[in-house]
Amino acid sequence: MIYEQWRNELFGLPHKADPVTHEHSEDFYAVPPNNAFDYVDQVLLDTDVHSQFSKDQLGKGINTIYSNCCSDLPFLYTTECDETRRIRGINNLVNLYRNFFDRHCTADVTDIGNDQSDGSMGYICYMLWDVFVLYPGNATPAMIDAAIGAMRSALESSNDNSLASAIHGLGHWAFDVPEAATTLKHWLQKPTTDNPVVLQYARAVTTGTIL
Repeated sequence: MIYEQWRNELFGLPHKADPVTHEHSEDFYAVPPNNAFDYVDQVLLDTDVHSQFSKDQLGKGINTIYSNCCSDLPFLYTTECDETRRIRGINNLVNLYRNFFDRHCTADVTDIGNDQSDGSMGYICYMLWDVFVLYPGNATPAMIDAAIGAMRSALESSNDNSLASAIHGLGHWAFDVPEAATTLKHWLQKPTTDNPVVLQYARAVTTGTIL
């Protein structure tokens, strides 16, 4: 299956008025792990998807990639490929934030974790580091460094939804990776938002409080 076929199965055929209701084919899941990982990374940089698919389709597709409740694709980042490939994929999560979350998660952040205004895209944005299979206990030191780097990069955003997502992730990693809490404390010295809800959440997370 070539990339364009795989991408169209991931998001649903390009009919923006229709929700994604089809099941993915056996061929979709038969793509070898390294090829599938290449397709995931390509999706994160594919500018065409934003005009060809609806926000709902994009959100459901991103959930398919990153939630193990939706598919086995998240395991590309932990067990299906070698460490070098995993690290490259983790580094590329910066493109998930820049090209999907920053672009499509546009709801005002007035209450951490409870706003459903952005639908499935908003859900995976906030819950990424909850539903994603990557965590310190199954990551090598180099993978941990890459994950913290991706979250640190997301903190450079001015999008409050992306910020809340990265803060949420760093909070989950803080108990096992001291650098996670340090990263948040450094960001709080010069935050990229003045939203009091996001700032309060970041302060709470450094003490171990995670919503």
